[in-house]
Amino acid sequence: MWKRLWLRTERCFLYQVVRLFRIRAASEKVARGFALGLIVNFFPTFGFGVLVSGIVARMFGGNAMAGLVGGSVLTFFWPLLFYFNIKVGGLFYQPDVAVEEVGDVTEKTVGALVWGKTFTVGAIINCIVVGLFVYYSLRLMYAKIRPGMLAYFRHHAKDHQRRFRLPRSASERA
Repeated sequence: MWKRLWLRTERCFLYQVVRLFRIRAASEKVARGFALGLIVNFFPTFGFGVLVSGIVARMFGGNAMAGLVGGSVLTFFWPLLFYFNIKVGGLFYQPDVAVEEVGDVTEKTVGALVWGKTFTVGAIINCIVVGLFVYYSLRLMYAKIRPGMLAYFRHHAKDHQRRFRLPRSASERA
């Protein structure tokens, strides 16, 4: 069961990365879309983060597909991003509820802090820093690494299928 779960998770992640590198648009548009899609995750989107990230990327002149991929990258790390927002915002404003470690991020603390000054300031600062870092990094690297990454993923996919072909059940074969 764990092997099957790990393989599905790995395939989902690799699929998102391949989608990003298959985009043939200008590297500036791809970098802008991916960075804008990524920073949407620093704010509470209540399950609509991936959709919002594509829309935001398109509104600001980035590639919508890169925005969708960027939005899906950090979706599952919401508690960690929330923790970073509180910690960075705590440098400027004292939070109302103490959050000392990632385990302290519960429904109660999220409800108490999500619209506060500490969270908002931390989210804005994190968006600016992470967004600019990702934008400039991807802008510089995308055109150079795209052909090599596509070749690597083609080879990896063939090798992965050969080694880890999931057995089909009798109902799927029929």
